[in-house]
Amino acid sequence: MKTLEPGSVTVGFVGIGKMGTPMSKNLRRGDYAVVAYDTRPENVEALRDDGVQGAESLADLARRVDVVITMLPDSDVVDAVVDGPDGISTHLDKGKLIIDMSSSYPTRTRTLASRVKDKGLHLIGAPVSGGVVGAEAATLAIMPGGHKEIVNAAMPIFETLGKTIVHIDEAPESGHAMKCVNNFLSATALLSSMEAMVLATKLGLDPEKALRVFNGGSGMNSATKDKWPRFLLPRDFTCGFSTGLMHKDLSMGSDLARENGVTAFYLNHARQIYGLGLQKYGPDSDQTELLQMFEEWSGQQVCDPPA
Repeated sequence: MKTLEPGSVTVGFVGIGKMGTPMSKNLRRGDYAVVAYDTRPENVEALRDDGVQGAESLADLARRVDVVITMLPDSDVVDAVVDGPDGISTHLDKGKLIIDMSSSYPTRTRTLASRVKDKGLHLIGAPVSGGVVGAEAATLAIMPGGHKEIVNAAMPIFETLGKTIVHIDEAPESGHAMKCVNNFLSATALLSSMEAMVLATKLGLDPEKALRVFNGGSGMNSATKDKWPRFLLPRDFTCGFSTGLMHKDLSMGSDLARENGVTAFYLNHARQIYGLGLQKYGPDSDQTELLQMFEEWSGQQVCDPPA
């Protein structure tokens, strides 16, 4: 497959949401022509001044591009967009590539890749980690899975969007399996840090000093280093990843663990806590809002004097 170099390639981007918006902007800044589609046309229209062109339909997009990126909520939507009635695979020229950067279910990615292969197309999974902040700064961790030749051909696109690119395996679903494990670790780090900070405050410890100790020693994790200083201590619950999406990823991880005979106590417990948050705050709530549940359970708000 020919390398997808900037300056000569048109990228189709399906899914202009919290992640797709900055990612499509960065592709355009990286000298890729970008044609975008979303079920909310106003999201695409908002990118017009950034040089992103709009498509009237999936069929219109597929006919105008060299490669398609999907950044969508789950495998149900990905399947419909890629291989549903009048989906992308119906209109894309043979030999072209679809890159699913969503958090999709690995076994469904494998099945979808097989179906589009029968149509003469390529599909690889290349999910990301780093959230909206990483998408805006083009510092995402990207974990493509698929044949080495195809992944290498797409590498200039990945390098435009991210900083750490790790080819996981030859299997197209391998990146999505890695993303599932990564999000399990991310979620448990966040929940454990919330519980720890509530306990520290209840014990009369200064939350800012607690963070300094954690981040200078063995207690550091992604939540203490990043989410607490930027979103949790200021009580600005806008890290950009929803409770509903993380609950979906944890449920997917739990299913995979069960299917593969893995005992996953922490994973299942994390899924249950996110499930409570889902009921209390709704699927579109920011996952950092879960701190308020820990505070309610303990009768202690972080930053307040000990109750």
